[in-house]
Amino acid sequence: MAELHIIGQVSSAKNFKQSHLLCKWNFCVGNGWKIISGYEKGQTQESYDLYTNNSIWDHPIDLHYTTQTLQNSPKLLLQVFCRDNYGRLIFLSYGVYNVPLSPGFYILDCHTWKPIGAWTDRLYDRFLGKSLQLKSPSVLINTLDRFEVLTQSMGTVIVHLHILARNFNKFGCQL
Repeated sequence: MAELHIIGQVSSAKNFKQSHLLCKWNFCVGNGWKIISGYEKGQTQESYDLYTNNSIWDHPIDLHYTTQTLQNSPKLLLQVFCRDNYGRLIFLSYGVYNVPLSPGFYILDCHTWKPIGAWTDRLYDRFLGKSLQLKSPSVLINTLDRFEVLTQSMGTVIVHLHILARNFNKFGCQL
């Protein structure tokens, strides 16, 4: 079987208007991929740097997959939240990134966005902190299930990954 090791960290966030951010992350794979070790999902701590107005997390990632196909390869789903002045956790944005399959070191700039609806939804978001969220964020992973959504750009999450691949050429996977 071919093996893929993903080692790295959810490093930081930049260009968000809000402070005190945290990030929930999830690696999603399809049929044909099996996790051998590690955690496919996790959550960073809440962070805020007063001087740079960015969040620094450096949350570790260490995964090991086996596969016999390139189809439905790992994708990283990010959800960013902030804490408001009342101590509530407020959803901010989603981000999705295809994990590179070629061996090497990668710095991924995952641009995030949030869905926006009608003007009443925007008023709820602005004054009550009630953002629109997808019922199932996993719909973002399957490109066949995506649909047109009116969105607003948010900040960027930086992820550092070391990719180690083994035996991909034995199964017809030319990387």
